[in-house]
Amino acid sequence: MKKSFSWRVFISFGLFIAVLMMLVSGVILYISPPGRVANWTDWRMIGLTKRGWQNQHVIFGFAFLILSLFHLFFINWKAFLSYLKSKTNEGLKSPGELLTIIVLSALFGTGTYYGIQPFSAVIKFGDAISGSWERQENQAPVPHAELMTLTQLAEQPGLGGDPGALKAKLEKAGLKVTSQEQTLAEIAALNGKTAEQVYAFIAPAKTEGHKIKGQGFGKKTLQDIADEGGVSTTALQLALQQKGIEAKIDTPLKSIAENNKIEMSELRKILETMISR
Repeated sequence: MKKSFSWRVFISFGLFIAVLMMLVSGVILYISPPGRVANWTDWRMIGLTKRGWQNQHVIFGFAFLILSLFHLFFINWKAFLSYLKSKTNEGLKSPGELLTIIVLSALFGTGTYYGIQPFSAVIKFGDAISGSWERQENQAPVPHAELMTLTQLAEQPGLGGDPGALKAKLEKAGLKVTSQEQTLAEIAALNGKTAEQVYAFIAPAKTEGHKIKGQGFGKKTLQDIADEGGVSTTALQLALQQKGIEAKIDTPLKSIAENNKIEMSELRKILETMISR
């Protein structure tokens, strides 16, 4: 005789698969590169992009929640209430276990919020792995440049200001571009390339970097550097912010370095690299 469909077995298998997928996707997202790098380079692991793994994590999280509710309130409703009632009575008589788990949960939440060891070490370890994916050569010219249209991109320093010219460059390189209002990400997807590869056709890498001229580097302002390099101060500010460096256009570079706790030589190198792009 053929057995009837077992919802208990179905939900049990479903919970196992949901937990497994949440575990795998959680680990991959923990070690994945920052979004600005993942989106720019079309980073993938086991065939999925970072956004793909985020979607998997969210969907299987919802699946786990729904299956858990069905398991508790439809399959084991009576058993669950009976168990909850008996254990609640036991807990009230000996509240040590309840208080212990409440204190531990509060400790985990508070320790993570305030960056206390060992919780901060776990976060820093993940950040270190994520940061290891990032290299100078695979950084976007500005944060989330893959979301910029050719029209917006043309306004960036060194790109001429003519979106039609950028479109012509890409078409000359053999890429299909339907409009100046297409984003780099859309053009990349249409041509089976990464946003980084598409941008390389627009602004090929330079073999020799720009050197900031003149003495008194520390006394110069961001406006002075922008004027010398023929770039906009806004673009320099955005690029510095991407690296966690806050800078006002009229603040001397020496003060910018001191305020952000970096060496002058490092700041000079960063600015020269930005102007060379």
